[in-house]
Amino acid sequence: MLVKVLNSYEWNQVYSAWRRYYEQLGQQAAFTAFFEPEKFFAPDGNTVGIPLKLGKTFSGEHNVVMSVQIYKQLLNHFTEQFPNVPPFPDDELVIKKYQVIEPFKATTNNILSKYKSKAKKLNKQRERIEKAHQEVQLAKRLVISEKNYMFIAIDIEAYERDHSIILELGWSIFDSRKNRFMDQHYLIDSYAHLNNGTFVEDQKLKFSFGTSVWCSLAQALKELRKDLDWAVERDGGFVLVGHGLSSDLKYLSKQKFMWPAVNGGEVLDVNQSACIAIVNTDTIYGSSINDLHNPPSLGRTLDLLGIETWNLHNSGNDAHYTMLLFLTLVNYEG
Repeated sequence: MLVKVLNSYEWNQVYSAWRRYYEQLGQQAAFTAFFEPEKFFAPDGNTVGIPLKLGKTFSGEHNVVMSVQIYKQLLNHFTEQFPNVPPFPDDELVIKKYQVIEPFKATTNNILSKYKSKAKKLNKQRERIEKAHQEVQLAKRLVISEKNYMFIAIDIEAYERDHSIILELGWSIFDSRKNRFMDQHYLIDSYAHLNNGTFVEDQKLKFSFGTSVWCSLAQALKELRKDLDWAVERDGGFVLVGHGLSSDLKYLSKQKFMWPAVNGGEVLDVNQSACIAIVNTDTIYGSSINDLHNPPSLGRTLDLLGIETWNLHNSGNDAHYTMLLFLTLVNYEG
């Protein structure tokens, strides 16, 4: 598809530069009167319906822009309204090449504001994508180039009728030094009588990568802490992996789970712990398709990448498959 590219001025740049210039000249009243929305968009005015574009630079930045030709006409309208006020000098503005995404006519201030908001939203999405790309590069460096740490995927299964109740805790450790998996699955014995199955599949007795252990939640958390301590003692830190990991971290925070710190102490905030990095497979997948909006579930993402699964919704299995998904996404080959 042919994309139209125009030499353009950014609307925000024009507005801000004009305002500074006329404030310095003591002509702020003329500037304010010209851009006052009721007058600028008046049905019988010369400036209503100014042709603008939602544009994108080649680096991906979005802005509301106007062509050089339209800018010159806008400047002429200002000069006609205020003949005794010096016109804005052309060399004060920077012309940029913009791909035209969507042309529009600003017939009201609301329409202009709508497209400015749209550009702002697109820029935020671009920033998130760039941050996601950086997360991918960090993950690849840690697991492929450095191979110094244990990667730990944690998954929690809650009771479908009361999400404050934790039924299972599972984690999968990938030792990047030795290229091996170690998996753990704990079932909380105080809730042995509770089962999912109405809204979420009940697979808690179908752990595929080892032996499930019945114990208290406190004991399960203690075992998780032991593995984290081991990782810190051996490597000086660990890397957390998850698919929508923030929800699992919130569960751990509510349980007042203490993370090992670098200095041998412990902290409640994982971001202040010995955790080297937190990598999210949903973010890494979104980065691969340049779309972080509404990331697919773990099962759906695994399907999209052709990774076969068996008995998802078991926390131990989910943790293992999350780790497998992570290694696939970063093209790990051992």
